[in-house]
Amino acid sequence: MPSARKRKAPAPAAPRRPASRSRLEYRAPLDGAWYYVRVALQGRALRVMYEEFPEEQDEWYDPAADLASPRDVAALRARFRAPSLPLDDARCRALRPGAQLCVACPLGVDELKHYDAVLESISAAAHETVDGEERCLCRFSVRWAGGPLAGDRAEVGIERICCVRPSPVQDPVLAEFFDGVNKSLVDGEGNATASCSSGGVAP
Repeated sequence: MPSARKRKAPAPAAPRRPASRSRLEYRAPLDGAWYYVRVALQGRALRVMYEEFPEEQDEWYDPAADLASPRDVAALRARFRAPSLPLDDARCRALRPGAQLCVACPLGVDELKHYDAVLESISAAAHETVDGEERCLCRFSVRWAGGPLAGDRAEVGIERICCVRPSPVQDPVLAEFFDGVNKSLVDGEGNATASCSSGGVAP
């Protein structure tokens, strides 16, 4: 988790509206790892709140300062996705090479961070039953697609694997924020075009 806030919070232009109820996955700019977050709007700014971390770690996105182009908007949107799902022990054989995964990566003594990886192969093993529940003992060969080990390969157990969901993010707070940002960009382009065509100089 980032050790310090990415930027200081902007002065609140309006009271913060309730945070979204949905949990999202968010790829932090500082370390590229995925975290659970919730989001809220404060004025026109988006507040990203990490679960289980103090609010000093929150990140803020002010459209006027941080999102000057459609490329900036697309880059921020790509940092959010629906939460990945832990791989069920009974469904390990349903995975196929090439599957997009989110895998816990050990860094340091007691630190695990989650990064994207691609499944390369499965070394199947007989499952066992513990307290009436099936337990997968297979090993999964993955290639890291993000993080400090990107490009390297690793062999992991099922307890470290989550499956990335292909479904798009459906969160009303994010939708409202991005709709507002896109509208501002379109309006800004229209004003600039009008100013130039009339002989003026865009601000």
